[in-house]
Amino acid sequence: MNQFRNETVLITGVSKGIGASLVPEFVNLGAKVIGIARSSDALAELESKYPEQFTGISIDLSDIDSWKKLVEKVKQVPHTLILNAGTCEYIDNGNVDSKLVKRVFDINFMANVYAAEILLPAWSDKLKQWAVVSSSARYFAMPRAEAYGSSKAALSYFFESLQLNFPGIRFSQVHPGFVETPLTDKNDFSMPFKITSEKAASTITKGLLKKKRQINFPLFFTLFLRLLGVVPASLRYKLGRGMLKQ
Repeated sequence: MNQFRNETVLITGVSKGIGASLVPEFVNLGAKVIGIARSSDALAELESKYPEQFTGISIDLSDIDSWKKLVEKVKQVPHTLILNAGTCEYIDNGNVDSKLVKRVFDINFMANVYAAEILLPAWSDKLKQWAVVSSSARYFAMPRAEAYGSSKAALSYFFESLQLNFPGIRFSQVHPGFVETPLTDKNDFSMPFKITSEKAASTITKGLLKKKRQINFPLFFTLFLRLLGVVPASLRYKLGRGMLKQ
């Protein structure tokens, strides 16, 4: 069943990576896509490519007033929201930088909180699906990922709790492993089971078509991290230390 045909799907972070790859997935399903990004050039390119089915809106997701303006601009309440935009910065050698942590949380967590605060009162009576792209990093504490991992863990917990109040909306949490994007291109370490953004977008789309509450991929990698999350803390510490030394 294709519940997206002739419906509107709003996707954040469409200028690159997974978000950019999600756009053609939903266009091909017959949906009208509203794409959110900061880059006006990227949005214009997508509008040129899909003139009948794509509308771009440039806003700063970390600004709550931008979400209020978005509600005013969007005339038709979307059937589905996919909050995909995210960022990643690392903390090296345990040198905690609160400004870095705030930057990461502003995009990965608070932007999604603002979305919930503004969009749910305005749209909850017509919204059918709501997906947030978290990360498999939520399952296991990795070296240097203090800011990124905790922001994604917070995101997952927040929406897992929030969904209990809205039985009429199907909430989905997406937990990818390593995906080939401009963000991961900056990584200076091995990324096992890395997949393309196109493969990630295809997996997410299939999961949303099936209305899955959790979409975890690649399966073996995310399952392995989930298992690590339940082993004794002393063993998790040793494993984490081993990763730090590599």
